[in-house]
Amino acid sequence: MRKILYGVIFSLSILSSSCERDDICAESTPTTPLLIIRFYDFDNPSEFKVPTNLGIAESDQESGLLFNSDSIAIPLRTDVDQTAFRFVLNATGETDTEDISNEDLITFIYEREEDYVSKACGFRITYDALGESLSPQPDGFWIQDLIIDNITIDNETTAHIRIFH
Repeated sequence: MRKILYGVIFSLSILSSSCERDDICAESTPTTPLLIIRFYDFDNPSEFKVPTNLGIAESDQESGLLFNSDSIAIPLRTDVDQTAFRFVLNATGETDTEDISNEDLITFIYEREEDYVSKACGFRITYDALGESLSPQPDGFWIQDLIIDNITIDNETTAHIRIFH
């Protein structure tokens, strides 16, 4: 019985000693940052303004996420140098109701840079030279202006873009 107990203790000590500190990626480790967008009142530019039922989806996707906030965080693609999003104001998520939504298409253009984080975490992507293209849609623009405040996206501490509506 003692031999079995010693064997179990010995096996556990070998297993626990094989893990190294850098084998685990800590939650506090920076990962690929999201694009932070803040929404402002076009008539009073210092005031935040929540877009009503804002639906956001990549341009090639049928459905996306619904937001009711003056600030959003969305991911940019890491495999190409641009991402196009449909920003739909008054999105209902229903197809059989009268369409009162208004859609604008924004294409974000950027340069990707891979940063090595650690053995456990691998790489993260940061974005430089952020630009945008706001495409007209048949229903007219609900976005009145768009200002890029930070052309480098390497953290999520401040907003990168201001949208006025």
